[in-house]
Amino acid sequence: MGACFSKVFNGCPLKIHCAVTWILPKTRDQYLILGAEEGIYTLNLNELHEDTLEKLLPQRCTWLYVMNNVLMSVSGKSSQICSHNLTALFEQRGHLQKKHGSLSLSTNRFTDRIIHRKFAISVKISDTKGCRRCSVARNPYTDSTFLCGAVPTGLVLLLWYEPLQKFMYLKHIAIKLPDSLPVFELLVLVTDEFPQLCVGVRECRGASTATDHQLKFDIIELNGSLVSAPGDGALRAVQVTQLDRDTILIAAEKTVKVVDLQGFPSRELTAEITFDFPVETLVCLQDSVLVFWKHGLKGRSFHSDEVTQEITDESRVFRVLGTNRDIILQSTPTDDPSALSNLYILTGHESSY
Repeated sequence: MGACFSKVFNGCPLKIHCAVTWILPKTRDQYLILGAEEGIYTLNLNELHEDTLEKLLPQRCTWLYVMNNVLMSVSGKSSQICSHNLTALFEQRGHLQKKHGSLSLSTNRFTDRIIHRKFAISVKISDTKGCRRCSVARNPYTDSTFLCGAVPTGLVLLLWYEPLQKFMYLKHIAIKLPDSLPVFELLVLVTDEFPQLCVGVRECRGASTATDHQLKFDIIELNGSLVSAPGDGALRAVQVTQLDRDTILIAAEKTVKVVDLQGFPSRELTAEITFDFPVETLVCLQDSVLVFWKHGLKGRSFHSDEVTQEITDESRVFRVLGTNRDIILQSTPTDDPSALSNLYILTGHESSY
């Protein structure tokens, strides 16, 4: 196995929060889409010789997710969940670029406004202002995809509706959320139509030896039933990821813990995988876990705990921008954090699970 950072852009000036990739159906070109303080930008990965970032939307953006040809974002001054028709956005951009030379400035603005209204290219989702975290999960047993967002008044839950190719507003759950939400992950249960929301992990304080190593998830039930209230013994978890129907991975400090939905250590896989650095992001592969830290990545087998791949470069500080479909990273010089950044897509690491 040979994981490597494939550089796609050198010297990026943007303050980037997140990134996704998407394939334009008409041309089959793959695009990198960046959510940044300065707006939403795109880079054609099939034309890297052009070395050009193009502004798609001017609004500040902190979160992105692509579903088919729809881009979901948390964007704008009010940090609102928005839905964007990517195909129409790209067609509009091409149309305006072609016409720009022959249109006066005022006519160009007018055309832009008419196209927006006619095709409803970007739509703000109501009651989602002030959104600070989002999570998306697909229930493979019902083939439903849910989007959950944390807003000042609680939670909003959206459901993907295939005939209309859009996320539909499903419900609002009034609840006081923790001030800090380092963990915000939807977990799917075989028996439930709706997913559960995990907002933390803690150790069980039990006298019994059998429960000494059990962990408890701080769960919010999205079907309206009881909430598991946070307690003492919280782990410093930075990520919770569901591997399969009854396996959860928890990244906390220098370890990845592998447990079932009840929080008991896994019997089939290595229950605790230890690293010699603080884990910042984890990605599940077919037979191993890939973890990222400030100077690179390391992969370890779920079964043997052996190192499967490793990249270390202490001259650069790396940050994962996105792991949906492709793994996208950003790096800056260790001795100059404010320098322009480089952007990469991870290749040769196996397919994500």
